Amino acid sequence: MDKDKVAHLLAEAHRNVEPTIVRIVRVTASDETESNEPVKLLEVNPATSPSGILPIAFSSDPPTVPYPSIVIEVTQDEFDQIDSGALPLPKGWRLGETLYPAA
Repeated sequence: MDKDKVAHLLAEAHRNVEPTIVRIVRVTASDETESNEPVKLLEVNPATSPSGILPIAFSSDPPTVPYPSIVIEVTQDEFDQIDSGALPLPKGWRLGETLYPAA
């Protein structure tokens, strides 16, 4: 399973578990094609407390999730700051495809 499919699978699972999530955006890095590079999701959740960029790492769970993953949960205000560049993601990371709500 490729990383795009895993990202969509994780986004759907997280949304089903946490219904207060209003947006999930994939975060990518320049070395995204490397097998050890985690699938990274930025989750916008109004029910969370503002804490800045605090990545939480998870190990892989083969065969369904063959890659490690990272989740960054932020408030809407923090997302707006990330989107405008006022709150930077870790070096080399950038916002990618919006996985939820689906386009």
